[in-house]
Amino acid sequence: MIDLLGGAESSFGQLNALTITATLGVVTATLALWSIMRPKGFPPGPRGLPIVGSIFSMNDSPEVIFDKWSKKYGDIFGVKIGERWMVVLNGQALIKEAVIKQGVDFADRPDFYSMKIFTEGFKDIAFSPYSETWKLHRKLAHTALRHFATGKPLQDLISSVYPKIEKYLAEKEGKPVDPKLLLTLLMYNVLTQMCFGQSKELEDPTIVAWKDMNDDINEGVGLGLAADFFSWARYVPTSGPKMIKDTTDKLLGYLRSMVDESRKQYDPENINDFYSLLLKAQDDARKEGENVDKMTDTHIFQTISDIFGAGIQTTVETLYWALALLATYPEIQAKVKTEVNDVIGRNRLPTINDRGKLPYTEATLYEVMRYSSIAPTAVPRATTRDTKLGGYSIPKGTMVMMNTYSMHFDPQEWDQPDKFLPDHFLDTSGTVRDHPPSFLPFGAGRRGCLGEAVAKADLFLIFTWFMQNYTFSRVPGKESEDILKMIPQTAAGRLLRPYEVMIQKHDQ
Repeated sequence: MIDLLGGAESSFGQLNALTITATLGVVTATLALWSIMRPKGFPPGPRGLPIVGSIFSMNDSPEVIFDKWSKKYGDIFGVKIGERWMVVLNGQALIKEAVIKQGVDFADRPDFYSMKIFTEGFKDIAFSPYSETWKLHRKLAHTALRHFATGKPLQDLISSVYPKIEKYLAEKEGKPVDPKLLLTLLMYNVLTQMCFGQSKELEDPTIVAWKDMNDDINEGVGLGLAADFFSWARYVPTSGPKMIKDTTDKLLGYLRSMVDESRKQYDPENINDFYSLLLKAQDDARKEGENVDKMTDTHIFQTISDIFGAGIQTTVETLYWALALLATYPEIQAKVKTEVNDVIGRNRLPTINDRGKLPYTEATLYEVMRYSSIAPTAVPRATTRDTKLGGYSIPKGTMVMMNTYSMHFDPQEWDQPDKFLPDHFLDTSGTVRDHPPSFLPFGAGRRGCLGEAVAKADLFLIFTWFMQNYTFSRVPGKESEDILKMIPQTAAGRLLRPYEVMIQKHDQ
């Protein structure tokens, strides 16, 4: 009897274990299938795998993958990457509909773990959520740019660095030069004066270290951290978050030294740089008892960090492409030089007022922006609320990518888009087409580039000065080497690998 009961109990236990196992299997399978079920009305797109979605399909730079998928699914498609649902917009019509006509709906940012580290808890402008705090700091930054980075003040600031550049290049005469360091030294000097009222030696060791660290983080992050797409990954001790934190500490550490020095010199009666203006706004907020929680030291630091870092990065990367392209296409470089010499000559510096008088030069710069598309998918956005676009439903919090690369290389909008042709920006009368419909290098709408006007002025003044005074050519013996190679598989943008050119000063 006991044996019979024991056998029954044993059989019952085995049956119970099988039932639990089967139930767990069903639950797991259900969760796996649920993980790839699209929200109702969501755009079509790659199905992906359970749990991980289409993350393994992201095996190339984003704009390359998105171009392939758009050909299959259309200009708007949805895809799951890890735990995140993402919508990708292609072509000018959809992108402009989202960023301009439905600007508020598409004005948020994804809460990437890597950016949370880098921005000390999303207290910057570029990656912080769409909020009253974000609006306040964007307005402050806009005021600072308007005060200190327009017209003659900007022109004088940039030209004050030219003698340092001339001395640097004179020492490099006859030797191959990597222009990336040269351009970073130039812009770092401009921005330290603009942001902090401080003048640095051109080759200050801090500048060189900052440039190397910035390059490391751009290349090292690749397509993002696992923790950006899987919430559980932030609790796993992997190398990615540690690398971001260590690099962030060092990068921001360089900036903090300048912030600390400027704070010691701060005089509310003498506001003559970006940081002083922000400190004055902070003082006023405390006196008035308004927005104090939005104007903490961390918020102020992160705002100046955005202005400083973006002010350098965008200009440097665009000019880096420009010099590589003109060394590759010497006939275009020659045409630019001829126009600059005919209009400006050699006896004065280029000025802001020369814009509009150098159509081929300006067209070449715009073509550099189009052809390089250094931010091909812009900074990722997110929806602030449930919305609709292109006939599809997009839930609140969905990550949204604006594939401006698809605009810049659209064969329906550009003749031979894969070729570097300044004529893309000239009409039949030789006038510059500075706003073609399928051209959006600085974004638009509520999250459009805050410093667009400054960046365009920087680029024009520096590029024209270089063309007025120097010739850029291939290194002898390496004329057949392709210097337009990009760093592969990176979310940081279409960044060129390091290259070298010869830089020869014109005879006086």
